[in-house]
Amino acid sequence: MKITLTCFMHESNTFIKKTTPVENFMNPHFGDFIQGQDIVDFFKGGNHELSGSIDELEKQGVEFIPKMCAIATPSGTVEKEAFNQIIDKLVNEINPKESDGLIVNLHGATVSQEYLDADGEVLLRLRKKLGKDFPIVCTLDKHANISSKMFENADVLIVFRTCPHLDTYDRGVEAAKIIIDMIKNNIKPTGTFIAPPMMINMTKQNTFEEPVNQIINKMEEISNDNSVISASFALGFPFADVPELGSSFVVYTDNNIEFSRMKCESVAKFAWENRHKYNLDAYEISDAVEIAKNSSETPVILNDVGDNIGGGSSADSTFLLHEIINQNVSNYCTVFFDPDSVKECTQKGIGKKVKLDVGGKVDDKHGKPVQIEGVVKNITDGIWEDSEIRHGGYTKYNQGQTALVETENNGSIILTTLRQPPHSIGQITHIGIDPNKKQLITTRGVILPRPAYDPFAAKTLLVNTNGTTTADLKNLNFLNIERDIYPINEPSFNIKINNV
Repeated sequence: MKITLTCFMHESNTFIKKTTPVENFMNPHFGDFIQGQDIVDFFKGGNHELSGSIDELEKQGVEFIPKMCAIATPSGTVEKEAFNQIIDKLVNEINPKESDGLIVNLHGATVSQEYLDADGEVLLRLRKKLGKDFPIVCTLDKHANISSKMFENADVLIVFRTCPHLDTYDRGVEAAKIIIDMIKNNIKPTGTFIAPPMMINMTKQNTFEEPVNQIINKMEEISNDNSVISASFALGFPFADVPELGSSFVVYTDNNIEFSRMKCESVAKFAWENRHKYNLDAYEISDAVEIAKNSSETPVILNDVGDNIGGGSSADSTFLLHEIINQNVSNYCTVFFDPDSVKECTQKGIGKKVKLDVGGKVDDKHGKPVQIEGVVKNITDGIWEDSEIRHGGYTKYNQGQTALVETENNGSIILTTLRQPPHSIGQITHIGIDPNKKQLITTRGVILPRPAYDPFAAKTLLVNTNGTTTADLKNLNFLNIERDIYPINEPSFNIKINNV
């Protein structure tokens, strides 16, 4: 038995004007897509879904063929040429005669200039290439907007169970076990896909907290049923304006469609009946900064919801820093994507004074630049590793050349050359910041930063800032959704059920 492994992942924010070119999918450690044996070397020992699949296949003595891995940091719509270049290569490299099955890692919220349902298009092309009877198991991010096309062209869709995404390794293991079972024991995954007309606000997507963990508990009960092969719940990604946007459920059994439909429909109805619990819940900027400033327990972490890098935003919003300065807060730490300022710091050198206009440069949605003065305290290559289980399962990080500027009031401003979501506390510790000694730390995310920053946080506040990942979904101009959807509208409970 041989299994092919391949990966294409991008979370596309369609409300961002700047598009995503092919270069963004080139891994900075390799300067290219990760290919062949490099996939094994890069992911083995990590917590990514590829790591889990590789370990499980090796454990069961199954040979695998790693092909390519193209992953880009969340950003705007993928350029037409980039998508076709990557997917043409991905599909062309896979030969149905050299393996018995395929595990493909997709995101589920990828949008290209040509295809609103880019992930569905990938699976359709793979199905056409490999044939209707070739086993295809696909893992998806928790924020997938699952489409009918995705469901119809994969034998099994497996979605991360947690947000923050801490179970990526386990889902890779699950994918390997299922595809081996399909080939070795001839099981026949038979599934039901239901997408109730609703979105869950990003501020309510922590699967370890009320109220969404009630859905998670019900999904666990379904998954633990011996008749169920796999059961998944996708939160959806509200910043991809696509026809089938929203939360969804898939349940697979071994050739028992009535059972899968019953289980899937029950949990979908539960989510719908509780939809009003999943709305916006965040602090206003001035209130959050004041709480952090006056807190006797430190550090206070302020999560900048409107500049959620993991949702594709700019990574240089200045709304929080403007308010921090306005309230005269001292001893804070914040990170900005600002290649121009990094270049100025590098030219001046460590120990030199600088006067910089920081942030607010990517677009006009994330505030105006902030003028700061300070001393360049450190400059690094922006590369570090983190062995702890973090959101997304990554262990190796590269945010490009990075500079640390200290202001007179002990403000620590970290400037990066590449956009890097706050997956790891190493983003600030690798350059010399001790989080325990800070009054206030800002991060650009919602749930994503929690695994890295919670161990240090006295308290964490979600802050309702403006931006391309705003928590107020009614401020977004949706054009492509094919149905009325809560909370934008008040639709009736009209469930579309797909069976395979």
